Amino acid sequence: MEKFLEGILLALGLMVLVAIIAVLGGTIIYWIWPVTFPVIFPLAVEKGIIPVELPWWTAVCLTWTCGILIKSSQTNNNSK
Repeated sequence: MEKFLEGILLALGLMVLVAIIAVLGGTIIYWIWPVTFPVIFPLAVEKGIIPVELPWWTAVCLTWTCGILIKSSQTNNNSK
């Protein structure tokens, strides 16, 4: 029973850590989005492909999605 509770606490701790990292990363993207992306991609912003401003929650979701895609695209070559 102790091992089970330790496992649950570990899982909850990891979930909180991942959520904190996503919120911090999303906040950083939220802050730098209006300064960088309209300058880097002016034509895409002008045509409406890339928004000028990004809502905070969308930035957090973007961070979460990119993290999942990057992690899932990695391969493990040690399993030979």
